[in-house]
Amino acid sequence: MRFWKLICLFLLIPTILFGGIVTVNVNGLICPSCAIGIKKHLGKTKKVKSVKLDINKQLTIITELKDKSLTDKEIKTAIENAGYEIGKGGIKRD
Repeated sequence: MRFWKLICLFLLIPTILFGGIVTVNVNGLICPSCAIGIKKHLGKTKKVKSVKLDINKQLTIITELKDKSLTDKEIKTAIENAGYEIGKGGIKRD
């Protein structure tokens, strides 16, 4: 049991120290100007360190602030408020 606790702790350390990374598939993300609204609405959560967008793959890569975590609902709301919707790839956490 102690072994598994150490493994779990080891896996959580990067998230605790650096914040988590969330990848979101966004339908309609096709141009650089699309990024402005998405970044703006995610930034309003006060839980985001950075937002990178890959328009070729229609992905939004969110780095959360240390000790902060976005819920799926917060992400979905921010994306929808920017005028987009979550794609089939959904929300994935690293």
